[in-house]
Amino acid sequence: MTAKPQIPHNCFILGAGPAGLAAAYTLSKYGKTVTVVEREAQVGGLAKSFNFRGFILDYGPHRFFTKLSPVITLWNEVLGHEQVTVKRLTRIFYGGKYFRYPIHAREVLLALGIVEAFHILYSYLLSRFFLNRNPQNFAEWVVSRFGQRLFRIFFEGYTEKLWGIPCTEIEAEWAAQRIKGLSLSQTVRNAIFGNSSKVKSLIDQFQYPRLGSGQLYDRICDRLHEQDQSIFLNTEVTSCHHNGSSITNIVFRDRLTGKESVADCSHVISSIPLNLLVQQMQPAPPPEVIAAAKSLRFRNTILVYLIVGGESFFPDNWLYINDPNVSLGRVTNFANWSPDMLPHPLISQTPLCCEYWCNSNDPIWQESEDKLISLAITELRQIKLLEEQTIDHGFVIRLPRTYPIYTGNYREAIATIQNYLSQFSNLQLIGRYGSFKYNNQDHSLLMGIWAAENVMGLCKRDLWSVNSDTEYAEEMNLEVKQPEGYKTTEIQTQTSKNLQENLH
Repeated sequence: MTAKPQIPHNCFILGAGPAGLAAAYTLSKYGKTVTVVEREAQVGGLAKSFNFRGFILDYGPHRFFTKLSPVITLWNEVLGHEQVTVKRLTRIFYGGKYFRYPIHAREVLLALGIVEAFHILYSYLLSRFFLNRNPQNFAEWVVSRFGQRLFRIFFEGYTEKLWGIPCTEIEAEWAAQRIKGLSLSQTVRNAIFGNSSKVKSLIDQFQYPRLGSGQLYDRICDRLHEQDQSIFLNTEVTSCHHNGSSITNIVFRDRLTGKESVADCSHVISSIPLNLLVQQMQPAPPPEVIAAAKSLRFRNTILVYLIVGGESFFPDNWLYINDPNVSLGRVTNFANWSPDMLPHPLISQTPLCCEYWCNSNDPIWQESEDKLISLAITELRQIKLLEEQTIDHGFVIRLPRTYPIYTGNYREAIATIQNYLSQFSNLQLIGRYGSFKYNNQDHSLLMGIWAAENVMGLCKRDLWSVNSDTEYAEEMNLEVKQPEGYKTTEIQTQTSKNLQENLH
């Protein structure tokens, strides 16, 4: 028998990642009763932090930069002065050399030599002369903006390592979301003539929680507990029941005890994987909707953490490894983030996080922890990031379904699912998982805020429009005008000053 606990008629939030907690925080501010259901033992989703032998570590790099004022407001309300400004250095390892990312044209042209520089510029001019105004895939999108040669050097190998499929099979929409607005012609002009203070510039520092990215979500969780809101951890949703026009109740199971419970709900805000949500609907959706949900694909991530004896291996926050001779995709050095993430007193050790991407049926996903640690050490030494340093500790975290894959008929599948779910007036989908969008952290936070405002009737936001703009997220206009009525906090003012000083 399924027990029915004494849970109030309220808004259920499925998933306690950035999007779900932003929704819960916003609703709680307005006095709304919420119940948060999280499958894992800790909040924060892919942005959580954890402790290991005195180090605070994240699930890979999760810097914070946004131009979205509601997100900045939430960030500062929750963290206050518990944040630091981190100098950004991110580079691409290619051909035994390091290149800053986003790409700096002068550096690339000088490092690759006159002959290669000529080929890059010639290839770029050809792409502009024979401009493809309607690119159909990732390869065509990048070539149309950077030329064939630069695509081959900096984009093709790394992208195919990340997704495990040819660039010609990846939708152009992914490029439009992740490489927005970068122009080779503009970067070449800036390299030669310099950059006016009135034009956009790529950011080279960012804000970050003092104790890791998860500190933001732990603080939100504390705020919710203070207001007697319900947060169920180690609890998974097993089914969502509906009457054809709204979600009526949620069935969930305690993963530790196996006990199932059911609760009525007034609204549901879901950030659990979209394909799983569809298959949990009761009565079941039509067969074509189920088929569409099952066709959606996610890429998995393996994180290999190494505590290395010694200090100052490389100055970057993280490195992209664009080398076809290794499987390693990205390396994060947490010694170059917040100093408070390191043990006190300081010890001569450096925490690294090595990322590998794969599918669930790939052999590496089933590989033993010892072999994965050995692989990471071998590859770091192969590309000379490590030499003879000792490895004091190592462990592995496997993350399923980290990246939605924009390939195949996913557009048609999403449209089919959207059309079906739109009939439920009290259901909203948010987050990278819930909306099947490759969101940055700020996009997911905004979706949660907007979903909460929709529940409160303050507005009617289109959540699907988040992260569909064409403005490049890495750029910052140095003459920013805040929306009317927007209040800038002391922290925001200082952050803006710091950014402008650094950019000049």
